[in-house]
Amino acid sequence: MRDPVLTREMFGFIVLADLSDDFFCLTGMQGLPFYLNTAGRKMVGLDEDCDAAFVNLEKLHVEPPWATLRDTAVLAGPGAALWEGPGRLSNVRTSGIIEVRTKVLCVRHPQTKLPLGLAIIHRLPHEDPQLQASLRENVARKHAILESSLDPIITINHAGVITEFNRAAEQTFGHRRDRVLGTRPSEILFPPSKSAGFGNRIDRYLNANEGSMLGRRIEVTAVRANGETFPAEMAMTINQEQGLPVMTFFVRDISHRKKAEQDQARHAAELERSNRDLEQFAYAVSHDLQEPLRKIHTLAERILRRSRDLLADADRDYLARIEDAARRMQGLIDALLSLSRVTTKARNFMPVDLATIAAEVVTDLELPIEAADAAVEIGDLPTIQADPVQMRQLFQNLIGNALKFRRPDEPLVVKVRGRLIMPLEQRRNNSFPKKLCRIVVEDNGIGFEEEYAERIFGVFQRLHPRSVYEGTGVGLAICRKIAERHGGNISARGKPGVGSSFTIVLPAVHRDKVN
Repeated sequence: MRDPVLTREMFGFIVLADLSDDFFCLTGMQGLPFYLNTAGRKMVGLDEDCDAAFVNLEKLHVEPPWATLRDTAVLAGPGAALWEGPGRLSNVRTSGIIEVRTKVLCVRHPQTKLPLGLAIIHRLPHEDPQLQASLRENVARKHAILESSLDPIITINHAGVITEFNRAAEQTFGHRRDRVLGTRPSEILFPPSKSAGFGNRIDRYLNANEGSMLGRRIEVTAVRANGETFPAEMAMTINQEQGLPVMTFFVRDISHRKKAEQDQARHAAELERSNRDLEQFAYAVSHDLQEPLRKIHTLAERILRRSRDLLADADRDYLARIEDAARRMQGLIDALLSLSRVTTKARNFMPVDLATIAAEVVTDLELPIEAADAAVEIGDLPTIQADPVQMRQLFQNLIGNALKFRRPDEPLVVKVRGRLIMPLEQRRNNSFPKKLCRIVVEDNGIGFEEEYAERIFGVFQRLHPRSVYEGTGVGLAICRKIAERHGGNISARGKPGVGSSFTIVLPAVHRDKVN
């Protein structure tokens, strides 16, 4: 049942309420309405002849302010002269949301002070000085943010019309703000012929808040006032204003970045082509040099064998030097061929058990390991996608390098270990995991000065005379080329008289199997 009928005091209150532009609703002490003024009906979209007794206040209010009004304000009414707080009304015709300032009064009998009912008053913000001042502050703060941004910021309303166009947008697009406001983005900034489907995506967001742009950056083609097109990166947010969707676009001109990427890609392609040509050239030259070198070595050997007793000591020494030079030259050619084969004779990537590969290399090097009285300790090693032949070559070169540069007064110990890791930046960004394999080969050999940590990977680079340590100076260069071919890298650390440590980091999985 409804609360008591109108009293003379209530009737006087109604006369005053009908003269107000605010929402005035009179209810019984339980919050059931029996009067709603003309301004209130208009504010929420009700017909003027609608019976207030059949008005559902809950449908006119929006959660969560309605819960506060229902559970706090109405219940506080009888025991309090006034309750005040923020509110939100819903227009039943347009579904628009209206931000209001709400007051709840307890109407009492002037003599007995007994409560007669409740008066719920909603006032629009522009009529509330406090809220109006707050709104002005918010507008000023929003304007300052927009104008201080280095990137263009564009806002469109629920109808898809541009309502905000900051200074950075004017500078980037070349349009004055007053030229753009009131237009659609597709009409002037992002022509459909250049950004296909962009307008449709905007419509989907405005209608249903769905699509493929929210929460990520997309690339679009934008057009300046002079007709010049440029690539742009765009992010989008969506919120509500008066119950209607509003979209804000954050745009960034990426012309310079795109040009830099194109230049980098072109340089990378040119470098790759140049490296490929150089590798083919090195392979061809090295291969062609072997035959004349073989003849030099053979003829010198025949002369020594047939005419040794007829030659003077100096002549025999000359021929011996020729043979020695030919052998060294053959070693250099073989090293160049090995270096070029890292690319020219490469195999497809496949699952490779590095522990098995390392153990097989130790078996292959059994004799030199025993001769050096050395120990090679193989720790944990994972399985990764790689070229198995090149992984064998990698371990063989690094372990062989340790055997060569050992200390005569200390038994050599070589330790090989590895594990899967995740890059630090991926852990920080919680991005899609791309595991890497980290391999370490360390020894207690002669070591080297840290200043040579990069130089030792150069082709034909040596830190010691050939008479002290044999070799061509290509082994570590091959290791680096293998690491780079697998999309990884290799680095070295050393200390004279203490030892060396080589660290190889390779992708554990390759999306594309390359040759």
